[in-house]
Amino acid sequence: MTEPTDSNQDGPYTQSLSKESDNYDSMLDELYDLHKQLLQQDLQHSDLAAPQQNQEIDNLEIPILTESLNQEIDHEHQSRKVFDEAQHHLFEQPGTVPAINEEQINAIVTKLMARLKPRVEQLLREKIRAKVIERFNQQS
Repeated sequence: MTEPTDSNQDGPYTQSLSKESDNYDSMLDELYDLHKQLLQQDLQHSDLAAPQQNQEIDNLEIPILTESLNQEIDHEHQSRKVFDEAQHHLFEQPGTVPAINEEQINAIVTKLMARLKPRVEQLLREKIRAKVIERFNQQS
């Protein structure tokens, strides 16, 4: 299995591919030019053709994609609106809310102490009891 080292063996094949691709490229160029010319002629012949063409292009929309896109856009707008309202509310409220006074602070502390007092007393009693037992054991 020796690889061909002579470039003449690949030459005709490569040249034919090159000619074919050049032909295709020139054909594509001609088609694009023809398309441009036809579009220009259509626009020159009828000024009403342009809006109709735009309407035909608009009618080519895919309904499911259009609906989902519209829903995503609406959702994005709603999210931004909620965010803007929350931000406005956040930055506007501190000036309008009166500061808490001492009486309210004392009432909150009293309620918390009333709830926590039994548990704190139980923990303190258990700690003191453990220390007393430890001292008696050390002395014995």
